[in-house]
Amino acid sequence: MIRSEGSLKDKLRHAFAVGGKSDQLLEDEIELLKDIAKRVHKRKLSAAAIPFLLFHQPLNTVGANLLQMTEFALTLKPVETFLKRFMGPKATHERLVRTLEKRTSIETLVGFLEAHIDESL
Repeated sequence: MIRSEGSLKDKLRHAFAVGGKSDQLLEDEIELLKDIAKRVHKRKLSAAAIPFLLFHQPLNTVGANLLQMTEFALTLKPVETFLKRFMGPKATHERLVRTLEKRTSIETLVGFLEAHIDESL
């Protein structure tokens, strides 16, 4: 029998936890989100992106896991090319997945988008 680390109760507590040390965004992740917000605002999509992101916020970790699976389904080169073209030269597949796995990433991105909207008014 294979024994896993921690009890089922601990795993469920972690799965539904809000906040915590592992939820803190690193400096490079914040820079990635700022760059994404800048590019979305440049395309005049901020007003549409904010409700979309807020509506899908509970699914951000699921989306991060789906992105992680694309690494196996597709070769990494097309994914990296798309990310660099749309999200800037600093964006990498691993960095995007690591950022989206954190529950505060969507809130932070929405905050950056709102700041861009406020600046343009």
